[in-house]
Amino acid sequence: MSIQTHDAAVEDNSNQPAESIATGPSRLPIWEVNHCFKCPVVGMCITLAEQKRLLKKLGLLEKSDGPFEMHETLVASLDKENRLSRRIDNLLERKFGKQAAVLFQLDDHSFLATFKEALESGEVEANLWATAVSPDLSLTCRRSVFGDIHMIMHWNGEQLMQFKRKLSRQRQDMEKMQQRIAEFSRQRRDLKREINAHHREKDELKAALAAERREKAQLQQAIPPSPYPGSAAALEPNDPAMLREIDALRQQLDLAKRQIVSYEEKNRKLSLRIEQQHKINRRVREETRNIITEMTAMNRCDKSCPSFDLCRKRILIVGGVTRMETLYRDLIESSNGVFEYHDGYVNKGAKGLETSLKRADMVLCPVNCNSHAACSIVKNLGKKHNKTVHILANASLSAVSQVIWGEDCNTCILN
Repeated sequence: MSIQTHDAAVEDNSNQPAESIATGPSRLPIWEVNHCFKCPVVGMCITLAEQKRLLKKLGLLEKSDGPFEMHETLVASLDKENRLSRRIDNLLERKFGKQAAVLFQLDDHSFLATFKEALESGEVEANLWATAVSPDLSLTCRRSVFGDIHMIMHWNGEQLMQFKRKLSRQRQDMEKMQQRIAEFSRQRRDLKREINAHHREKDELKAALAAERREKAQLQQAIPPSPYPGSAAALEPNDPAMLREIDALRQQLDLAKRQIVSYEEKNRKLSLRIEQQHKINRRVREETRNIITEMTAMNRCDKSCPSFDLCRKRILIVGGVTRMETLYRDLIESSNGVFEYHDGYVNKGAKGLETSLKRADMVLCPVNCNSHAACSIVKNLGKKHNKTVHILANASLSAVSQVIWGEDCNTCILN
């Protein structure tokens, strides 16, 4: 809804009772303050949730209205006295009236010193409100306060762009890391299959060697004792066919021994490769955790953030990659969230999933790791319990973080 559309909506209605204005001692009402202060007062002194409540109560909030449209409507209403501007004035008086009354008693020098201290601590809202509505501050003092606030807004915009660029680069790095993890996992599966095949072949060779040894023992028992115990030639059988068979068995035995040695060497090399793969996997997991820690460290809210009370929201992930559950948990809990996971299997009923969904503040459902039935159940449960369900194209960490930070931390910085 544009400013022009709202102008008529916020005008006084003669059929509605006038609302009292809770003005403090000797202060200006909000519609009489200098125009340059109206925008920062609305943007910094009224939270996004409070803006929604103000507009919703007066029927001025459209479904398509975003943060900018709400801000535009509120600032436009402050050009004159009307129902919305009086409600804004009452809200700010309730929030900052007592602090402003104390600040009104200070001279310009003391007022600016107090403002600088508040600016350093990040608790500057009451001082900004007092500057806007005070009738006694000098133009020089007001200009100094406005200049600091104006430059902070510019600095925040620059920091936001730098953060977005860095976040984009880190998402690209994370996607490359996930590709490396997938490649390492594939190599590990191939190595495991190869090792299992070698183990089976080794067992077969051992069984063949044992059978040949048993056959050799049977042949030796079948050879008649020599009449000349001291003669080496007497120990050999005289049957040419038996001699050839014994010679063939010896050759097979020698070949089997060489094969066993060869496979033992292959087994040793494969064991070394597996150990190297384990080290690579551990390093990849550590690098992934470091990236998550660095990304989430830049997105921590504090008490100056308008969405601070939302930072402990419960995040439910339905499905996803089960072996990445620890990474999901690190990502969410390091951002001051409460993590909950459901594997998406509903063969035994959806009661457990419904219980988890009812207590969740945000529900994420990747379609590539869930069946159509599970996705449909999650959507229906979301409608039933009035929960917003985010359907993700994939279960990657970047897709999860984009939804979480796209709703919270980006909004925090913008406000």
